[in-house]
This record gives sequence, C-alpha cells and structure tokens, in this order.
Amino acid sequence: MTQTQTTRDIVTALNSAGAAPRRHLELSDGRALAHWRNHQGEAHYERPRHHALSIYTRGGEQTSRQHKGRAVSHGFPGATCLFPAGSRSHWRIDGPFEFVHFYFTDRDLECCMEQTWDREPGSVTLEARYQVQDDVLAHAGQLLELSDWQAPSQPQAMDHLAHWLLVQITGRYSTADLAEPVVKGRFSRRQQRSLEERIEQALNEPLDLATMAGWVHLSPYHFARLFRASFGMAPYQYVQERRLQRARALLQRPHAKITAIALECGFGDGSQFSRAFRKRFGKTPSAYRSQFVSAN
Repeated sequence: MTQTQTTRDIVTALNSAGAAPRRHLELSDGRALAHWRNHQGEAHYERPRHHALSIYTRGGEQTSRQHKGRAVSHGFPGATCLFPAGSRSHWRIDGPFEFVHFYFTDRDLECCMEQTWDREPGSVTLEARYQVQDDVLAHAGQLLELSDWQAPSQPQAMDHLAHWLLVQITGRYSTADLAEPVVKGRFSRRQQRSLEERIEQALNEPLDLATMAGWVHLSPYHFARLFRASFGMAPYQYVQERRLQRARALLQRPHAKITAIALECGFGDGSQFSRAFRKRFGKTPSAYRSQFVSAN
C-alpha cells in the first residue's frame, strides 16, 4: 500500500518527537524525500511499515541512539542511518541538527534487484545501520540540502536520484553479495533516434526515469548511465531542454495562451514554466513573445 506524507510511520514518530519538516517531495510509486530539523526530544521508531534512509546534513553530535537508557552511538555531519521496515530504535536529541530522509518500500527493493542485478527479489534483506560513516551517501545528502526542491526540473532530477539511492542502499546495506553494476557503451544510433522521437511525443507527460527506461527494456540505473554516455547529459536535463525549446517555438505563435503552452510542454503551471524559461533564456515567456512579435 502506498503511504502518504501523513501516514508514514517514521514521519508520524518525528512529528510526535517535535521535529520540524522543512521540505517534503513526493516522488513516483510512493517514494518520498523529506528535509527535517530538530533540536531536542526523543524519537521512537517502532517497527515502521516502510524503509527509510537518513543522512545528517548539519550537526548531529548531540543526537544519540539509546539502548536500555544509555547512549550507544552519536551522530556527526554526514552520518548515515538505515531503518529497515520492522526495525526498532530509540533516539535522544540534545542539540540542533538537520537531516534528510528517503522513504521507500519492499517493492522498490524487489524492482531494484530484478532490474539492476537480475536477481530474485527474495534474496535481499536490508540490515539496520545507525550513525555510520558513508562518504558517498553523505555527499548525496549535501546535494539534497543545497538543491531547490521547488525548481521546475527538480521532480525529475529527484526521481533520478531516488533510483540511484536504491542501488546504493541495496548494494551497500543488504544481506545479498552484490557487486557495483557495470555499465559500458552507449545507445546505438537507431536507439537514440527512437528515444528522441518518444520523448518528443511525450513532452506533456511526467516522463519519470522508470517510464523512459521501460521503452528500451532497461533498469533505470542502466538507462541513466547509457543515456548520459549517448546524449552528454542526464535524462531529466535532456527532457527539460526539449520542453523549453518546444515552448520557445510555440511562443512565436502570437495568439497561443502562455498557460496552454506551459501545459503542452509538461510544466505544472504558468509560474513554474516562467521560472524555467527565464533561467534558460534570460527573459520571461511574455517578454520573449513581445520581443519576437515586435521584431517581425
């Protein structure tokens, strides 16, 4: 069952502990990201029905995991915790810190095993990890903290990151013996042309990474790496560029409504479209149209 922001067990526990949510972003298929802040209190995670990855981004030295009333570990900036579904842990917070969470389910792990390693999904079980040093995931946490989650291209970028996180979590913290997937080569010219055509036809749709990977029968992980090698950019960057180029062409039609153009090009609303267009071309859609009309 897909859990929403208000019904995820760890979210409920954090709210009860007085943690303040700074940002929240729902991703595809029930996954989600959250950015939290806390400064004091106690949190009890009692057998959550979902998994969670936690990465400390600021502070954490005064946050400890408790066992029988004693601190058994302490945090630090970059500390990584993995809370498998069904795990139990007790936390004490005695100073300010911030952290990001990634929420996912058993189904995400099963798909990751099947698509990325071609292994039976039942062969993977996550192991709890508390306040460990993981430089790769710590870097991912910093990127998440510094990113503008409301930027027009961010939902796709975050979806891309979520698939990468699943591969890292499964490969690093599961009971299965998994080597890092090796991805070499690039798409053939025929595959590239086919992808270009499919993307052009679907620019008004969400176009998450799994959907595009399904077109060529690849896992999201393999697809993203072959796409970058073939096109010189990540899939979400390519899609964003094609949407903006189409929008610019449509704006040359003097009677087309800007809000309609935004929707036709896959932007959720006019303000999102305007921000993305201005960042890319240096002027708002209305200013671009006025300049184009006056020049002709």
